[in-house]
Amino acid sequence: MMPNAPSTLSENEIAQIEQHKYFLSEKAGYDVGWEHAEQDWREHFGPQVVTAESATAESAPATIRPKGLSGFFKRLISRAAV
Repeated sequence: MMPNAPSTLSENEIAQIEQHKYFLSEKAGYDVGWEHAEQDWREHFGPQVVTAESATAESAPATIRPKGLSGFFKRLISRAAV
């Protein structure tokens, strides 16, 4: 069993991954599968390990928003979770 098995995810995280899977599948034109969606979600939106680099990025002013499409999806998913 993988250490990141769906059973270790909260209901909210599972819902976010399902939504992410939908968007990835729509973009690709086919079902990308749960494993791919979960891995991509973890890389782009999941809980991050705090490192020296990320700690300094987190201390940046709140007015700085993530750039590019990934920032858009982060904002979209965070608003959908509310």
